[in-house]
Amino acid sequence: MGTLPQSVPPPSLPPWSRIFGVDLEPPRQLYFAFIPAVLALTGILSWTMGDEMGMVLSMVVATAVSLFSLWDLIFNHAAMRFSTLLGISLLFGYGAGALNTWITLPRGGLSLATAMGSDEGVLTRGLAAVLMSSACLFFLGEIFERPIFGRDFRFRIDARTRILIYACTGAILVGYATHQLVFGGATGGGGHVSVPGVFLAWLYTPLTSIAVVAFLTAKRLVDRVFGGFAALVLVLLFSIMGRRITIYTSMEVLLVMGLAGFRWREKPVRNALVILVLAAAMIAGALTSMLFRIAGATGHHAKDTVGKRLQVAGKLVQKKGVGAFEQAGEATQTNFQSRTFVLSFLAKILDASSHKTPALGQDALALAEEAIPGVLYPSKNANFSEEGLVNQQFQLDFPDQPNSILTAGATDFGLLGIILYPLLLVLALKAVFALAARWLPPVPLIFATLYFIYLMLLTEIALTGYMESLRDTIVFGTILAMFLALPSVKLHAS
Repeated sequence: MGTLPQSVPPPSLPPWSRIFGVDLEPPRQLYFAFIPAVLALTGILSWTMGDEMGMVLSMVVATAVSLFSLWDLIFNHAAMRFSTLLGISLLFGYGAGALNTWITLPRGGLSLATAMGSDEGVLTRGLAAVLMSSACLFFLGEIFERPIFGRDFRFRIDARTRILIYACTGAILVGYATHQLVFGGATGGGGHVSVPGVFLAWLYTPLTSIAVVAFLTAKRLVDRVFGGFAALVLVLLFSIMGRRITIYTSMEVLLVMGLAGFRWREKPVRNALVILVLAAAMIAGALTSMLFRIAGATGHHAKDTVGKRLQVAGKLVQKKGVGAFEQAGEATQTNFQSRTFVLSFLAKILDASSHKTPALGQDALALAEEAIPGVLYPSKNANFSEEGLVNQQFQLDFPDQPNSILTAGATDFGLLGIILYPLLLVLALKAVFALAARWLPPVPLIFATLYFIYLMLLTEIALTGYMESLRDTIVFGTILAMFLALPSVKLHAS
């Protein structure tokens, strides 16, 4: 008697794994064993040492791990995970930022802690906590989080995507012309922002990354011309978007080149030229951005539009000539020496939480409330600040400070919050990402994914910023999907 044919159902895979490839790289021992062990042991050792030597040790290890991991992602096309990206961001922002200040800031023989008006033990323990938090992200992420992209995924740019690039580039220019976008981002203040401006600001980094790759992969002359113009316009906007966006957008351009199939060992001259152009654009953008800041701080021009700032900057150049750019260069150098030191606020919160009861979730709840649209919750406290809660809770006196997911965790639960909050953020991001993958078609999904990657690369962003971005991505991705769903018009000769 014959047997009935058996039906074996295919493995259950979420939609994103089919869109972004199914050949997923397995967990790597380097990332779930060696790197977390180095970070954790260094953190414990420097915490125990509690002096500047311990802080320098943590700085060097954090910088080395973040740069190695970033190099592995960009040039070796290593598996990309949101948890790994966040770990790199925290190590780079707090560790490499502190190391830069330690190396470049003139201190007259003083320790860095003394020069920054702090205590060596406080700063050392703060940086040690960053290493421990990142160790958990690397370890747990490598084991439990699937890579975002499979090894078999290649990002291809078709004709409709190119039209979307041109349309979105034009929309950003219109946004500046209509003042929906201003210097540094969307128009807004006092808890209210321009929704079109937020959408256009959301578009910028993914759009720039895709536009550059679209130009580099163009085959037809018309695509090279229009693609080159769009990429040039978006790169020139580095000077208006700000230095942080410039740096992280440039990183994402290189990441997207890898997704599009670029291999750095092939065509080394072309690839080196791309890197040199990006580096030159970053430097020129940083100097011009500082010139615009100086122009904006000139008397009553502080809150003028981009056009007004351009006029004032032009007058400064006419008046001082090369001296205007020298002034911008000196201001950039001074800013670069101290602005990268974002550790102090986190370290002092962590230290205060060991002596006084932390906020026990008040900070996260208040920041989450800020992310609720005013239309839905008009009575929300739009003037809440993490610094204000920290000052009240711990009897401190902080003005505006560099907020991050770690400062929120430290404010609410001390060292436990520093470890736990980044992990919860990755879980929330994965949940929204899974929803986006089930809702959005491939091209809007790649925009959303690239924005999530950019979000994870940011160090200095408050919990509200994460929540707003997660909230907005489904909506903005849907807008892109609706645009791509419009029927195309084709002309035929009679």
